[in-house]
Amino acid sequence: MEHGLRLGPVGSRIVGEVFVGLHREDPGAYLRAAPNWRPTLPTSQPGNFRMRDLLQFAGVVPPL
Repeated sequence: MEHGLRLGPVGSRIVGEVFVGLHREDPGAYLRAAPNWRPTLPTSQPGNFRMRDLLQFAGVVPPL
């Protein structure tokens, strides 16, 4: 799909699931220390924080 340069949908899902699993099992990780934590950064839709909002906040994607 990406000629070996990027992960496809399945590979991306596997990597994401591994990271989430590691955070859930790590006693010092924020997912375990504060399971009810929610981002409070500005969002395009209040109450619905998405990855795009984080990337915009970091300045790596242009605003909508």
